[in-house]
Amino acid sequence: MLSLLSYGEVLVDFLPTSSSPSTYMPLAGGAPANVAVAFAKLGATSYFAGGISEDSFGQMLIKQLDHEGVNTTFVKRVKDANTALVLVSLDDSGERTFNFYRHNTADTKYGKTQVDEINWQGIGIFHYCSNTLTEEIMYEDTLYALKSAKENQALISFDVNLRQQLWHGVTLLPERVEACIKLSDIIKLSREEAEYLAQAKQVDVNSYINHILSLGAKLIVITDGENAAQAITTDDSITINVPKISPIDTTGAGDSFISGFLFHLVQSAKSDESPQGLFDAIKQIDRVKTAVSFGAKCGAFTCQKKGAFTALPKITDLNFL
Repeated sequence: MLSLLSYGEVLVDFLPTSSSPSTYMPLAGGAPANVAVAFAKLGATSYFAGGISEDSFGQMLIKQLDHEGVNTTFVKRVKDANTALVLVSLDDSGERTFNFYRHNTADTKYGKTQVDEINWQGIGIFHYCSNTLTEEIMYEDTLYALKSAKENQALISFDVNLRQQLWHGVTLLPERVEACIKLSDIIKLSREEAEYLAQAKQVDVNSYINHILSLGAKLIVITDGENAAQAITTDDSITINVPKISPIDTTGAGDSFISGFLFHLVQSAKSDESPQGLFDAIKQIDRVKTAVSFGAKCGAFTCQKKGAFTALPKITDLNFL
């Protein structure tokens, strides 16, 4: 079975406790790390590629990744930088706001040298998000990683996952996202992100989606909270209903969704041990539809528990949805 390599940040989420909204508990998180963990918890092989500090939080993070079954061979341990921290606030519906503490932290110290050390054998999917695009050096390193993944025939999955608070020059955001779309195969967006990027380009959402397809994206998946998800290719556009739940905490829900989606794709192509089977799978709209439905079940499960790693499902957890 082909494996997944998730590239980017792992950090510490400080979430409010149930007993007091002004008391916080530190939990391992970070979108790319969440995806690696979710993929492993579902029963497949995943790797995490990113920088992790040698401070006390970094020790916690590496232990958590190992505990959840993520292969950390391609992690870079960083002595001279702290762990990135995020203060998460939740509203009554479980939706989040973030305060980031991420300046010269360990996750920003992963670059071309580390990418060159990756062994791509057996890696079918390269997954990443936009938080490694926020600074010029990180952006160039991400492009380098994407080109390396493409040279090694991996399917490239881009969860745009915008966190505008991390951008010092937010005007650069649309062009950097588009540069990465050109090198990616699957693009995952929330409806809100699609509207933001469309507005930045001064077009409507449908025109922006067509623009993404013109850049070379093979499949676009758009989530919209409790509303139906969309899957769009140059030939098809379908909507897929999602489970109806009462969310407690939406932290990690999008990461759970995309990892479930990718896991299902890998399973559906497991008779083909080359990445080509994945490229074939995303051309078949019925297979895409069932993969989106599976991903939606994963996301719904995660919304009903607090935290990120701890809220990501195992296969057996999904029998109740």
